[in-house]
Order: sequence, then C-alpha cells, then structure tokens
Amino acid sequence: MAAKKYVPLLVLLGILVVALVPPLPALAATILYPDLRIKHVDTFELDTTTMPGHRLLRFTSIMVNVGAGAFEVRGYRLTTGSNFLVYQREYDTAGGHRDVLTPAHMVYDVGDGHTHWHLKNLQKSTLVALGSTQQSRTGAKIGFCFFDNAPYNLSLPGAPPQAVYNQPPACSPNDPNALAVLMGLSIGWEDIYSFDIAQQWIDITGLPNGAYRLTVTADHNHHFAETDNTNNFTWVDIWIGNNGVTILLQGPGA
Repeated sequence: MAAKKYVPLLVLLGILVVALVPPLPALAATILYPDLRIKHVDTFELDTTTMPGHRLLRFTSIMVNVGAGAFEVRGYRLTTGSNFLVYQREYDTAGGHRDVLTPAHMVYDVGDGHTHWHLKNLQKSTLVALGSTQQSRTGAKIGFCFFDNAPYNLSLPGAPPQAVYNQPPACSPNDPNALAVLMGLSIGWEDIYSFDIAQQWIDITGLPNGAYRLTVTADHNHHFAETDNTNNFTWVDIWIGNNGVTILLQGPGA
C-alpha cells in the first residue's frame, strides 16, 4: 500500500493567498506632450519697398519642439462651407493616441498669398519701446503652416532622424475645399518663418529710431497641451536706426 502524501498546511495557505490576491493592473500609459520654444531672434531687415510709405521691421522666427512627443494638429469638417474643428493628437508611451478638441482655428486665405491651410495665431510678435508704457506694435502674420523644416536637436529622446511632417501633405496645399488638414512638428525639429516671407514683419511706420524689445511667443493663447507652457517665448532688445538694426541684448530662448 502506497504511503499517503500530505501537503504542509503552510503551502496550502500560500496557494490560497495567491488565489485571493488580484493581479496587479497594467501601468497606465503616459502622454508624451510636446514642448514648444522659440529660438533667439537674430536676423532683421528694415523694409521700405514692400508697402510704399511704410517702414517694416522684418525678422526671422523659428519654433522648435523640445518635448517628449510630437506637436500634431488635425482639423476636420463635414462640408466645405463649415469651419474646421481643430484637435491636438496626443501620443502615449503605449503607442496609442487620443485626439483632444481645442479652441484653435484653421484658415486658408490670410492674405499672404500662400495657397495652403494655416493654424491661426500660433505665434504672436510684439514690439515696444524700452522703458515705455505705450501700446506695442504687433506682427502682421496671423496664419502659420508648420511642419518639419530642418533638424534642431536630434539627440533629444525620441527625435526622428528624418522629417515626419512634410509639405505636402501638411497644410493641404492648393486645396481650399479640404475636409481634413494635418500639421505637425517632430521632437528635435524646427519650423522656420524667414524674414523675407509675406507678412513676417511688424509695421514700425511713425516710430522714432531708438531702443525696442521684440517678443515672440508660441501658442500665446495656450490652446495646446505641453510639458511646459511657461517657456514658449523669447525676447531681444534692439536698436532701430536709419539703415539697420543692432542687437543689444538677448533674452531667454531655445
């Protein structure tokens, strides 16, 4: 007759405890937010020919993404006669994403001659005399078509070695009847608005020569989620003379 085998009581209790304890839940995915910044402004030109009788301060502004995720915006509408609903697509660490409705607007014709869709008021530029409390002058450009123009810092975690957002298809060029529009800026890439493009200026007609502060801010209305929305600006103090612009002091910037 075979000997009976007994299972120790402690082993039985251990099995019971394991059976009663629920499995640990999977870790929730973390949203990978972008972080928009503006590079130091260091390229200027005084223009008296584009608008006869006016004096324009032209400058180059460059927006970069130094965050943990792409800055991606998508617009959708049902008919060509309706306005776009603008969503920010937020990617997460699990490879998923969510689309979050924003208050932003998309427009096709902003008077700059560019036949593509623009995100309205993505950047704001202001100029004020140093030591003055007078109302500032603001930039003429209100429409922005953004995408991966050039590498900024490809050593950032998650930065793609090649551009992800290109035009086309970004901004749906030559398609005023588009029902869906995509724009984006990858981690470690920059979006450039050169001083010589349409409306990339502040009209300084009537302002005397002297010292001024130019401030350029990305997403000044805080329509989009970022890891940090307190670092979206740069400023530079300049001297505007008869024939050119001299940089006096650079503030914070990418």
